[in-house]
Amino acid sequence: MQAYTQGVYEIVITDILMPEMNGVAMIKAMKDITPTQCFIVTSACEDSNYLLELINLSISQFLLKPIQTEQIIQVLHIAAKNIYNERKVKEFTEQLKQDLIHQTTLLEQYKEVVDLSSIVIKTDIHGNIVYANDQFTQTSGYTYDEILAHGHKLLRHHEMSSEVYEELWRTISSKKTWNGIIKNLKKDGSHYITDTTIKPILDEFNEIIDFISIGNDVTELYDLNEEIWQTQHEMLLILGGVAETRSNETANHVRRVAKYAQLLGELYGLSEEEVRLLYSASPMHDIGKIGIPDAILLKPGKLDADEYHIMKTHSQIGYDILKNSTRPLLQAASVIAKEHHEKWDGSGYPNALVGEDIHIYGRVVALTDVFDALSCERVYKKAWPMEKIIEFILAEKGKHFDPHLVELFMQHLDKFIAIAAQYKD
Repeated sequence: MQAYTQGVYEIVITDILMPEMNGVAMIKAMKDITPTQCFIVTSACEDSNYLLELINLSISQFLLKPIQTEQIIQVLHIAAKNIYNERKVKEFTEQLKQDLIHQTTLLEQYKEVVDLSSIVIKTDIHGNIVYANDQFTQTSGYTYDEILAHGHKLLRHHEMSSEVYEELWRTISSKKTWNGIIKNLKKDGSHYITDTTIKPILDEFNEIIDFISIGNDVTELYDLNEEIWQTQHEMLLILGGVAETRSNETANHVRRVAKYAQLLGELYGLSEEEVRLLYSASPMHDIGKIGIPDAILLKPGKLDADEYHIMKTHSQIGYDILKNSTRPLLQAASVIAKEHHEKWDGSGYPNALVGEDIHIYGRVVALTDVFDALSCERVYKKAWPMEKIIEFILAEKGKHFDPHLVELFMQHLDKFIAIAAQYKD
């Protein structure tokens, strides 16, 4: 035993029956020093008690005497191979452990970065919030316990349609990632807007175990964009009003047409972005009138053929003023200026377009402009009574006006009349 403690041995070969200490006792003593020591035991004895003890001591091999040279070589080869493999497994395990520690450290740092810069929510497979980071509670104003207790219903803003959430849930339930803009309520009643990505987390069987949502607060950016948009809208209202004032009409005409167009666009099913463009661009529908001589524009009586021909050029003039802009808003305004006098049956101007060849913006403003023009007094006519206006619009269904738009207009006539009353001259 003294010699054993003074060195390191890969393999120990021993017999069971020895003069001073039997092999089993020696193996136990050495195992106390080196639990992983490899032992090969030889013996002429087949006593079952010895064999059971050796099995319990996890010896590598047991050889009965007499032993052949080839046999001992084979056993040594197997033992050496096992030692080598165990060593490699140990090295690999240690390396794996170090890699895991390294990866865990990195993940913790990544998580810290995300937590500091983003709003993070974790939900279960049913969409119930089970985790929210500090950034979330700071932004929303709700406590962690309030979020866990009441969930998403605390945050839902009335401007977010149910269709958005339904599409979101369909996407993530199908194991796909969803990305979009979400407007949420704060505890104090104000709002915040996030650019949000929601990803399903899958297990080894490709089944969803939970969902992770990461959002970046873009409220300031959206508020700035809204301010820019409102400024543009006000500018177009002013410019449109200038054109109308020149023809002895009130600036409220363009405000009413904008509101009518917004409502009709929504009823038609245009996207939120399209409705917004239509609403802000429609005040420019008659901007081309700035190029029409006063003698024609302000004539109190009916225009003759030549005068009417000149008056009709205001559509092309308006288009030419706006057409070279690359901005979506002014592009929409150029289309409206050019096409708001086109007619569904092709009898309009300037290009005698037919049906859906007329842009939907042009078709919407064609109807709303005429409705307002008939409702109000002009230099060349008195205001029509509502019954006569309705009769005229129905008579022009499928001729002057898009028949579907006329149906929508009539189904919601009370809303258009309410707008007229709100913005009356």
